[in-house]
Amino acid sequence: MKKLALGLALLSFAAAGQAAGPATYYFIAVQNGAYNFKGGRPALEESYKALQGMVKLAGERGVRLTLLFSAQYADFVSADPARFAELAGWQREGHEVGAYHQGPETTAWDGYSDLGAEELKLARGGAAASGGHKEYFAALARLEPGLKTGCMVGGSDKKFLAAAPPYEICLRAGPEPGPGAAAGVNESVFVPLAGGPRRRLSSFHPADKAGIEAAQQAFGGMGLGVYGASFRSTPAEFGAFYAWLNFLGKQDPQGLRSRTVAAAVSGGLLEEKKTAATPAKKAEKQKPLPARPLVKQSPFTQQAQELPKLRPIPSLFGRPGHRVPSPRGVLPGRQKPGWCGDGVCDVYERGKPGSCRLDCGK
Repeated sequence: MKKLALGLALLSFAAAGQAAGPATYYFIAVQNGAYNFKGGRPALEESYKALQGMVKLAGERGVRLTLLFSAQYADFVSADPARFAELAGWQREGHEVGAYHQGPETTAWDGYSDLGAEELKLARGGAAASGGHKEYFAALARLEPGLKTGCMVGGSDKKFLAAAPPYEICLRAGPEPGPGAAAGVNESVFVPLAGGPRRRLSSFHPADKAGIEAAQQAFGGMGLGVYGASFRSTPAEFGAFYAWLNFLGKQDPQGLRSRTVAAAVSGGLLEEKKTAATPAKKAEKQKPLPARPLVKQSPFTQQAQELPKLRPIPSLFGRPGHRVPSPRGVLPGRQKPGWCGDGVCDVYERGKPGSCRLDCGK
């Protein structure tokens, strides 16, 4: 009996030592977009079902998520008592609520900006803003008044970015420009030379098979540090999310190394490293404004186009590897809603069974 007790004690001590010893920690962020385009409501509701599945799956494995919301998504959640109560339950379980903003130079602009009318005219061809940063963060405050983490895509709206939460995960963490091969690998947390509460980490968006393989390779090559991954709450990316959690489950079966972004920064897991503005950003400031309307592409969208699609992974929400829903009939080059042959079984085609077997099958 004594030998058995001693053996159990040793096993417990070894497990505790392994959990507390040198290891790679990780965070997973889930981006919940605006869906602020005509006919976007069904896609938003579909996204929420995917989000529910992601949170449920993560909870079963002891993984805590950082849930990043657009202002429109925050309104969608806070307007319904059942959804609002469900989110409060997620927060009690240890999941973090943060901000997700796509600026006016991205293809999926959420409609919020502090830019003047002339600057918006150059960037969006005369489109008007739904509000500035005050209106944006007022919507987010209904979910979480003390936001710590944000993913603020785009850099043209300096006033808006100045009001962002202190922990940023969608900007390049190091001084080198561009996403780079080390995106998601955080061996330090970057702070501005002038000091202050700002902290920067990087995250990788492994939305398909090649992305998952790259993330696995990067994670496996780390020692100490924090690895960051981001996914969108869409049926198209549920398969990739599922695959990533399966991989992490083999490395960390009980989720002991899972952290939210705020916990990773405040928990002392990373040393702080000061950095100045990058040369690339300084060069951008000197560039003249475009003479015609120009809509730049989100870096995440560009990354998804450059990598091959993920092979189907069984899940509750459909096939992975397709692009996130985007504004239909607004930006040039987009097909009309319900276009058969675009590779996406969208809400329009599902509403008419058999209308497009090429996209939806039987």
